[in-house]
Amino acid sequence: MLTVTGFLSLTTCLVVAGEPLRLVTFNVQCLAAPGTRATRIPRYRWDSARKNHLERVANVIETLQPDILNLLEVTSNEAVEHLVQILHDKGLTEYRGFHVESGDKFTGFDVALVTRLAPDAVEGQSIRCILSPPGDLTWRANYSFVDEAGKLQEKETAVARHAIYYFQVRGIRIGLLGLHLKANPNDRYSNSRRTAESLICQRIIQKEIVDRGYLPIVLGDLNDYDPDVPDLDDTRNTQTTVLANLKNYDGGSKEAELFNPALLIERLADRATSHWDRNENNMADSEDVFTMIDYVLLPKAFQSAVQRMFVCRVSDLKTSDHWPVVVDVDLSRILKN
Repeated sequence: MLTVTGFLSLTTCLVVAGEPLRLVTFNVQCLAAPGTRATRIPRYRWDSARKNHLERVANVIETLQPDILNLLEVTSNEAVEHLVQILHDKGLTEYRGFHVESGDKFTGFDVALVTRLAPDAVEGQSIRCILSPPGDLTWRANYSFVDEAGKLQEKETAVARHAIYYFQVRGIRIGLLGLHLKANPNDRYSNSRRTAESLICQRIIQKEIVDRGYLPIVLGDLNDYDPDVPDLDDTRNTQTTVLANLKNYDGGSKEAELFNPALLIERLADRATSHWDRNENNMADSEDVFTMIDYVLLPKAFQSAVQRMFVCRVSDLKTSDHWPVVVDVDLSRILKN
């Protein structure tokens, strides 16, 4: 069921000439509203801790002031409402939140949108999650893997955690696919399932974004490595074609349609977007894993328009085991090309 926080009386005029469009994706690690238990794996048991978590996430948003924020691991519409209310209390009243239930019934994690721009309504909805029932491969795919016993397993999957939303900003139509793909890039089952998810995403990008006349942007926690962008941890390399599939979503084209602007981050140390606290001591130490698994993939037409990209380190493990990925796009450069 679709639920929307706030009103649709926003204006695209908030992005004016000379100001870049700021895109941010942030996995906030199980964002829950006080008084709710919308996930099987709650991060906090007490409402006081949930309120503090919401405050910390709001502080990050206040610091970055994104135009479009792709928010991952949100557990309910109530969590989005609480977060937006905090922003309004801070005086950031231009922000609105949009939430749609995902198909992930195990974790209860959804992909949400917080924005100060007015999204386009497509099929009467400002944010969408498209799923088909088991056996209907319209938005599903088959995959197989060899299990630990050496037996071939065959399964079917959907892209359970995603959201699609659209904008027109200074005459440019962009359609965004927010993703949270299957975790664990070193596991055979997970890799097979994530690869199948990426193939479904190709269809979503083509049919639901490109065919509607929008330029596609893919952003979120892809839980995989990009072979085209060296990672801080050189021992962790992709075992899949997930990033390649997402960049080259058009099966009839040999060249990738999307690119990863993370190459603009010069220091490898600054490219990590996630912190796996492997020994669970709530500290950053030598036993932990720091890698880039969160991305903003842009159309090739945006290559000359990326003004800046960085991973924002204003938060710690209290807030999330991920950091926000920030991209500033100078739309005037696109209009000139």
